[in-house]
Amino acid sequence: MATRVAGAPRPRVVARASRRATVARSSDGAFDCAHWPRCAGCVDVDAPLRPEAEARARAYFASLDARAGETGETRETHETYRGRATRWRVKAKLAARAHEGETRLGLFARGSHALEPIDDASGCAVSAIAVERAMALVREVCASMDVKGYDETTGNGELRYAQIVAQTRTAGQWDAAKDEDARAAISLVWNARKMTPRAMAVCEEIARRGGDFVHGTWVNAQDARNNVIFNNDGWHHATGERETHSYTPNGAKVFYLPGSFMQANAEAYGELLKRMPRHVPKNARVVEMYAGVGAIGFSLLTNDALGVKSLRCVESSSAVAEAWERTRGELPEDLRGRASLQVEKAERIAVESTKDCDVLIVDPPRKGLDAKLRAVLTDVDGLSDDLQTLLYVSCGFESFMRDSDELLASGVWQIRHHESFVFFPGTNHIEIFAVFSRTPY
Repeated sequence: MATRVAGAPRPRVVARASRRATVARSSDGAFDCAHWPRCAGCVDVDAPLRPEAEARARAYFASLDARAGETGETRETHETYRGRATRWRVKAKLAARAHEGETRLGLFARGSHALEPIDDASGCAVSAIAVERAMALVREVCASMDVKGYDETTGNGELRYAQIVAQTRTAGQWDAAKDEDARAAISLVWNARKMTPRAMAVCEEIARRGGDFVHGTWVNAQDARNNVIFNNDGWHHATGERETHSYTPNGAKVFYLPGSFMQANAEAYGELLKRMPRHVPKNARVVEMYAGVGAIGFSLLTNDALGVKSLRCVESSSAVAEAWERTRGELPEDLRGRASLQVEKAERIAVESTKDCDVLIVDPPRKGLDAKLRAVLTDVDGLSDDLQTLLYVSCGFESFMRDSDELLASGVWQIRHHESFVFFPGTNHIEIFAVFSRTPY
């Protein structure tokens, strides 16, 4: 762990103007932002907790409820968890570009690739305080070491992007109180084919100046002339801790590498994890597909009241293995023996994954469930009788409606719970959590 060198400057504290920008102006979470409407990060600062997509979700589920009413089924009211409108983003990917003679961090202006810097005193209303402090620190080091921002036109420059992840210092799920004293893990996307001494020197200076505030640093070597931010084969650990971690509702750590997928809104995601166990029967055999590092599955496995018999995580990317094994390795011995990881694409083991399984969790990308998995789940005669509960977490509402319609039309499944989560306040995005159960015959 890095320690602060005597005499080294501390990272800049977020300016008062930035703090004032986080105060909500209404029950809809309205806030003021110096970068609105130029910045493309938000589409609505007047009602950021009420995205238009929510109305579509309510209409869709109301139509399902109406159809259910015709068959005598009863349904609960669709609810939406909103959380905080500001200071919710604990993970940020920021472009680094030359701006008025200096390398700055920010987001692209709406409809362009022109940089809208957000690393100054005006800050970013939706970013965690630790993220803002880290932005200021990176800007400070870039200025002192004359780090050149990337030029998309020529392909020249050194720093292309910076990824910042806020890391809590204390146990427990993320909340506003933890943000005040959080640390930051910083990854630099460097315009090179491989790790360079120059990139290493910049990371070391970030760690030196940041001291205990800097959780760890990484470099991602990426010289491709395209819009892909990361090179999956270009990760190099530089200083400090390798992984960041979050906590399950039961206090267990879940680890992430910088290339791992993790939810940017840790507080809202934590609320989802708290609500899921009520829909899981006791002593269940659980399979989590599209598992990533297994955050959902581990949150259920570590819930003593559920007594999960087994957890099998299925993920297509082998890159999750290190973080997944670190999480598993810190569990009590009895729980470690119940967890396994299978690196494979969902469609290739769709049949296998639905056997010896009581509860199936799916958290697919925006495209939704793979066609092969949909076919297996809607096969009246072929689907294993073991599988009785399907927990669906969706980040793409269009694909969710397609998948839901197919599941219900098959007659194999009925929907018994649905709710929305505002994971990205200020955007037109809604996250869906739905519970399907097998139709009794």
